Amino acid sequence: MTTILPRRGLLAAEWTKLRSVRSTPFILLVATMATVTIGVVQARSAAQGWDSWSTRDRTEFDPVLGSFTGFQLAQFAFALLGVLAVSTEFGTGTIRQTFITAPRRHQVLTAKLTVVGGIALAAGQALAFLTFFAGQLVLASKQLDVSLADPHVVRAVLGQGFYLFAVALIGVGIGAAIRHTAGAVATVTGLLFLTVMVFKAFTGAEPSNLTHWALSSAAQGLTWTTVPAPEWPSAGEGLLVCLTYLAATTGLAALSLRKRDI
Repeated sequence: MTTILPRRGLLAAEWTKLRSVRSTPFILLVATMATVTIGVVQARSAAQGWDSWSTRDRTEFDPVLGSFTGFQLAQFAFALLGVLAVSTEFGTGTIRQTFITAPRRHQVLTAKLTVVGGIALAAGQALAFLTFFAGQLVLASKQLDVSLADPHVVRAVLGQGFYLFAVALIGVGIGAAIRHTAGAVATVTGLLFLTVMVFKAFTGAEPSNLTHWALSSAAQGLTWTTVPAPEWPSAGEGLLVCLTYLAATTGLAALSLRKRDI
């Protein structure tokens, strides 16, 4: 006789599955090491080159955004974490047993989103603050550092952590909709790195609001603290873009799970 898992048991099962997958700690460890290292290197480069910078370069320098350069890699790592949390089960066929013990498939998706989202939110915010403090420590050698009390800084750090949380859940949605790891990873890669180029191809060289709807632009909008570039959305627009992609991908995943057998 098959036991039907209650909601709390389903959350525990999803946590166990995600924790037991070897790729989970590896992805988070590599993302942390690479992101902090790149941020420190970028901050050191800025501090060393400051004396030779033009007045315009100095005016436009963003000590927070510059420290977050490595998050271009981190976003892919967190999205990959979300994809693998779903696509691995479909690849091995163990999703069948999951659906037997939890026939209401929307509850399975909700449990996966909750568990992945919890881990991504905690890890993403921790990584954002760690990278911020590491970068500011280096910038302090030239007195270029800022503190959390300065304008927009807390919003920018929290925004970067939120962005990693969002792309992880977008990865879950894409993984559940496509069900194949390679296809889902390719889709995530295009979404994160290619959409802004595609939008620019339609709008030409001039800045356009269309590019605001690229996820990479939304990340910049959430994270700037000094002078935003014309192609970046505001922080509020960046939040809206992330939530729109999140709603679209998770909605597509829910529809896929309901319409398709396995």
